[in-house]
Amino acid sequence: MIKLKKLMQALLITSIVAAGSAGAADTTAATEKDPVRSTLLESKEKNKGVTVHTNGNNIAMVVTGLDDKYVIGRNQQASRIIIRLDRIDGISAAF
Repeated sequence: MIKLKKLMQALLITSIVAAGSAGAADTTAATEKDPVRSTLLESKEKNKGVTVHTNGNNIAMVVTGLDDKYVIGRNQQASRIIIRLDRIDGISAAF
């Protein structure tokens, strides 16, 4: 009876740890599902620059806004840059 009780406790602890790990993995998976959006949001939050690669052009900017279709930013040459998210090929960032 005591062995069964210890076995049940061990299973309960294992399931709690596994459930906690799965929650952490889900958060990571959410950012990995759309790394472009998460990098752009990080640029906005930290006020750090990114380089957006689109259609053979490289645009250095700091993100000032982000919605469902567009990213809005600025740099030294332009006070407002608007890029459609579906036109972005990649992003470079060094945070």
